[in-house]
Amino acid sequence: MRVAYHTLEFLSLSWMRRLLEEGVEILVYCKESLYRRVGVGLVPISFNFDEWMKWGLADPNTLFFFDFTDDGELAERLRRSGKLVLGGGKFQDTLEQKREVGEDIAKQVGILCPPTTQFATVSESIAFLSSKPEQESGDGGWAWKPNKSLGCDTTLVTSDEDEMIRGLQHIQRQYGDNLKCIIQERIPGVALSTARWWNGTAWVGPYWATLEEKKFLNGDKGPATGCSLNTVWFYQEEEPEIARELKFAELESVFRSKNAAPGIYDINSIVNNEGAWFLEWTPRLGYDSEMTSQRGISNLGQLLWNVATGQGIDDLFDTSTIYHGLHVSVPPYPNYIAKLDNKSPALGIPVHGIDGFWDKYFVASGIAFDPSEGITVASPPGYVATIVCEGNSVTAGYDDIYDYIDEELQIQNLQYRTDAADNINKDLLQLKKYGWKTHSRLGK
Repeated sequence: MRVAYHTLEFLSLSWMRRLLEEGVEILVYCKESLYRRVGVGLVPISFNFDEWMKWGLADPNTLFFFDFTDDGELAERLRRSGKLVLGGGKFQDTLEQKREVGEDIAKQVGILCPPTTQFATVSESIAFLSSKPEQESGDGGWAWKPNKSLGCDTTLVTSDEDEMIRGLQHIQRQYGDNLKCIIQERIPGVALSTARWWNGTAWVGPYWATLEEKKFLNGDKGPATGCSLNTVWFYQEEEPEIARELKFAELESVFRSKNAAPGIYDINSIVNNEGAWFLEWTPRLGYDSEMTSQRGISNLGQLLWNVATGQGIDDLFDTSTIYHGLHVSVPPYPNYIAKLDNKSPALGIPVHGIDGFWDKYFVASGIAFDPSEGITVASPPGYVATIVCEGNSVTAGYDDIYDYIDEELQIQNLQYRTDAADNINKDLLQLKKYGWKTHSRLGK
């Protein structure tokens, strides 16, 4: 088996390394030049797109794997030429980039959706908020989201219209006014993601759940990140309650009618005592959930191959335990100015005390290896790794993670949240109060 691995930021470096260790022949191409230091010395990399394509096309058994959206046209051309392709396609791009399409699909099958208004410009969204009497705000306030990937900190969530307007004025100054966007009434509850693999004709494998915190600092302060910490589990039930509420069975016929390409599809939702409310799709690898939970997969290469070729994957998962992950980084993360690429203070920081690249505590994302320097940070924004532990106790799991960091990991200026268990346990308690089932073995 060969995998032509197409990445955007190398955040799934641990998957690349794992495939290599499983005996899969791989070649990696990184679309974003900013991250092309990452992975050097750890996985085979081509810095030339044409060379990478030639390598992939040379063998009919090559699987082209995309770990991101926004290159769907390339993925579709490869499919039309008869190549196996996983994780990329126009459908995935549309779900992520056109929020209204994703919401329409959710409404079509009967998933609860918060009241949402679409706008062609930032000015229109500001005018909408300015016209709202205070008493018309939802109990949870408002959420503003662009129909374009501008970074995690451009999704604004507030309970105060004036604060939201000030934030939007700042976005106007940074990105201009011509941004399609939505304003969504914020629904009180717990953020819960539900994902499953789609093999081109049907859902396969277990459903999995992710509870995560995005804010950079303790107490949910500071800027939003992709993920600061998360707890993940695979449901043991064939169709858990959350899957019924999010209408995965009904979505099958819609996905077939849209020729949805094989890949992993995640519904981000808010759950409360009224049900599960659709927020948005993540039709690609999630960071850090797939990285956190990958040890629950017995053979990653077999999983990718089976999904791409329309087969089942149920027997490749361990659904008996829970997985916990803590994102660790160095400055300037989470704030980064691309023009400082070659001067980033993150580059070259030595990394000592790692116990592997994916199969123990340290799950790699932003590092490289040099024979003279050893393992160093290679991501200019300061991505380093997710520190992962498995175990049914949330508190004990994160305690193990912190013990590993304190006793083994040596990285200058390492930064991470220290309130992981408190946050996850709080969400679990709230889910229980709402009457939602999680995992039979999940405890404090």
